[in-house]
Amino acid sequence: MASGTSAAEILMASSSNNQGESFNSMGLEHYSAAAEGDFDKFEHSDSEALAKILTPNDNTILHIHITARPPPESSTSQENKTVKQPEDGDFVRRVLGKCSDLLWKVNKKGETLLHMAARYGHADVAKFLLEECKKPSQNDQESGIEATRLMLQMTNEARDTALHEAVRYSDDHLDVVKVLTEADPKLTYDANTAGETPLYLAAERGYADVLDQILTTCTSPADHGPYARTALHVAVIRKDEDMVERLLQAGERIHKSKQDQYGWMPLHFAAQSGNIEILNKLLSKDNSAAYKADKKGKTALHVAAGCGRVDIINKKAVKLVLKYPWPGNLINEKDENGNTPFLHAASMSYYDLGDPSEDIKVFNRYRVDMQVFNHHNHNAADIVSANEPISDEQYLPDLFLWLLENFKVKRGLRMIVSENDNIGERKDEGNTVKSKSKEDGGVEDEGNRMSSKSNNGKANLTKKTGQTELVAATLIATVTFAAGFTVPGDFVADKGPDQGAAILTRNTAFRAFVILNTISMFLSSLAVIYHLDATHIPYTRKLFKQMRLQQLLLGYAMMAMIGAFLSGTCAVLHSDRNLPISACVVPVAMFAFIRLCNNIESWTLFWWKIEQITDNFFEKMDQRADNFIKKMDQKADNFIEKI
Repeated sequence: MASGTSAAEILMASSSNNQGESFNSMGLEHYSAAAEGDFDKFEHSDSEALAKILTPNDNTILHIHITARPPPESSTSQENKTVKQPEDGDFVRRVLGKCSDLLWKVNKKGETLLHMAARYGHADVAKFLLEECKKPSQNDQESGIEATRLMLQMTNEARDTALHEAVRYSDDHLDVVKVLTEADPKLTYDANTAGETPLYLAAERGYADVLDQILTTCTSPADHGPYARTALHVAVIRKDEDMVERLLQAGERIHKSKQDQYGWMPLHFAAQSGNIEILNKLLSKDNSAAYKADKKGKTALHVAAGCGRVDIINKKAVKLVLKYPWPGNLINEKDENGNTPFLHAASMSYYDLGDPSEDIKVFNRYRVDMQVFNHHNHNAADIVSANEPISDEQYLPDLFLWLLENFKVKRGLRMIVSENDNIGERKDEGNTVKSKSKEDGGVEDEGNRMSSKSNNGKANLTKKTGQTELVAATLIATVTFAAGFTVPGDFVADKGPDQGAAILTRNTAFRAFVILNTISMFLSSLAVIYHLDATHIPYTRKLFKQMRLQQLLLGYAMMAMIGAFLSGTCAVLHSDRNLPISACVVPVAMFAFIRLCNNIESWTLFWWKIEQITDNFFEKMDQRADNFIKKMDQKADNFIEKI
């Protein structure tokens, strides 16, 4: 049984039936007859009696019947049909013929018969109910239209119209949506208590067919939703390119640049997600949206430049906004804190510079003010210097500073003031950089990582990484130290000048083992020493560089250890040439294969290189063959002429 009629109602109906038949409350017999569509039970009842047959939730017999009807897709299936189902909604027609007041009757939740028909996908019932609305006013066509409109506009306690219900379950109820929208195309359908309009629901749930039906049929559908967002907002947030395209094609009926309660337009969300296709679609329809700022003064370009994503796509989003010929002063537009898009990019702790030469071209082309200061007297060099990097893969301050130096941008140093001022300070390589705290209005955005909480998190992460590397370096040093005194092939036991020396001393592979093992031992020990030295350094860029050096030493130590193992294997198997070669080639090949599989781009590039080399080879062979054939033809012609 569907949710419109509860188990409690069935129990109440059973209780009423045991107490005696009463038309003031629905007995179990009447309940079953309504569910099965058996009109014979109500044929001798008058209109007033039928109107009084109600469940405790004020559901009429038609509410019960519509709820109990099997879904449209299974109505023809004998296996799934659990109740007798008259054809073409005959029960509804006959009941309304005796008691037309039931057409407008609502239950305790404010739900009409049309709500029920829309929720459970009964398009035939919905169409019949709307036709019934016009019957009392057949002589007055305008009055009939008003009655139909009133029925469509009736809302339940959640302020849902019948179209809300139809859209909410429209993954298989598209026919009901068609019936409702075609009944009165001029209706706008306002939002419910949750702030949702039918069009917004269709966009949010990804029901493309329903959205097309509403846009095609309704002349001016409302498209707003929660947080003052529109259907286009939610389509962009869901990164649904197809839905965005459908909404943009609707023309002026859809708000393309409406701001939500935070001042964000769909273009802001597209810039934040970095979806190039959607960003391009929005700009092509309304390029003026790039000028509009949110309540904090941030345009879409500010968001694209400072959203704090590590992927390269946001850089492409910035360039996409900039590629249009109308940016004007937009590239140097300041938000409420005086930060331009360039300053937001500088403040990002995870900015991916890519190729600096490309950045130079972009900055030169659009006349970026590289020397700009925000309202707190910080320029780009100040902001970059105040950020603390975790690793050079996530943040490249030195590379950014090198880029700034190309434009002769130096630290502003406007904030070099007395020690008593409440300004955050960081010393770096002898230079003092002052930066305001978050409470004082420093650069703060989704991409900002300049707070002390973030720095503490980075310091903890660096400490844990260093501890792990210390364990690895200690293990390598221990293993290589032991291997130096338990050499492969054992020692000379016979008395003489060579007693105690390694048996394989003159073996080339053994010599390689000794050298590589010594290198591994030395590098791993050096990494341990650097780690112990780094524990006394506060969390600054110097510590970061020392940790990076420790990682390099550890990496080279591991490679040397692997080389020592392979050379030692070759030394003890010198009598068999094939086995040591296999022992060396197989692990190296497996390592190379795993590396390629972990990087699809590298795998694709590898095969592209192979294909390119092969094509060049065969092209050269073809050219040589052609030249050879031409020479042979010439010689043959010359020989024939001589004859």
